[in-house]
Amino acid sequence: MGRYPGRRVFLTLPPETAHRLAIRLLGLPFPWRRIGGDPPDDPRLHVSLAGIPLTNPIGLAAGFDKGCQHLDHLGELGFGYVVGGTLTLRSRAGKPSPRIVRDPGSRALVNAMGLPNPGAEAAARRLERTPRTAPRFASLADEAVEDAVTALDLLEPRVDGFELNASSPNAGWRHEGSHVAALVRALRERTDKPLLVKLPRPEASEERDVVLAMAGAAVAAGASGLICANTRSVEESRLGAGRGGLSGGPLTDGTPALVRSVRAAVGDGVPLCASGGVFTAEDALACIRAGATTVQVYTGLVYEGPGIVGDLVRGLLAGVGDPGASVADLVGTAAAPA
Repeated sequence: MGRYPGRRVFLTLPPETAHRLAIRLLGLPFPWRRIGGDPPDDPRLHVSLAGIPLTNPIGLAAGFDKGCQHLDHLGELGFGYVVGGTLTLRSRAGKPSPRIVRDPGSRALVNAMGLPNPGAEAAARRLERTPRTAPRFASLADEAVEDAVTALDLLEPRVDGFELNASSPNAGWRHEGSHVAALVRALRERTDKPLLVKLPRPEASEERDVVLAMAGAAVAAGASGLICANTRSVEESRLGAGRGGLSGGPLTDGTPALVRSVRAAVGDGVPLCASGGVFTAEDALACIRAGATTVQVYTGLVYEGPGIVGDLVRGLLAGVGDPGASVADLVGTAAAPA
């Protein structure tokens, strides 16, 4: 895999210290495309996400650039699109430390960050100063409809679309289909831009129907697409909160299965984005064949470094194979039967 030279140093630092250092380095004028593994721009990788043309289907998930400070340089790594935030109308400090831990053996993270962010207005000012190097989305997580609408209004001129974080274990508000639908309807009245809803990850088989019902409610209310899915809530004694959201390796195998279930529930007309445990091109291809138009990366970026972008893109090209084919041809080829 395409690891950056300082990868081992980053992984010896406490997780939040390493993350703050990464964000500071992103402010410097480095050759970010080369650092990202110089991903090729090949027409066979071009896809459309809810009407937005992407050069490739690899997205940066929400949570890495919480304050939308350097989405420009993150886009230069070669991502097909980037998601900033998660943002709320008012700034949040987040939960007390320690609030993120690593499990290198399983390439996992558990976080109880509590959505720290500078607030929508400050993020909008930052976005106004930075160029779009890739299509960019803002992730929103206000529970109150009026707050979510105000945050969207502040950010709407400066992004290409939105992601409603309706499912974070750390958000602290009810994740009911009816409330998600109310939020989607209110946000849809304010923008014609793509609005994706991030679904919860079922923690047990009996929760699957709840997640699928939320997916259906979101689409009926006007969501442009769905993200499958958020972190899994787990107990973790090393965190100050004692509980957090699990991401990374333990989710790899379950993500394509969840994509297949959601695809069968909502039909072929709704774009899906797979999120959870994507480290290799094989992982990404499994999600795409299950029915995902794009995949999102976060924990893979932490463990493998920015060169993961080039590795994934080249691996997808190899998976496409035939010069006359495209990655879009692979979407849903291993989906669940109707």
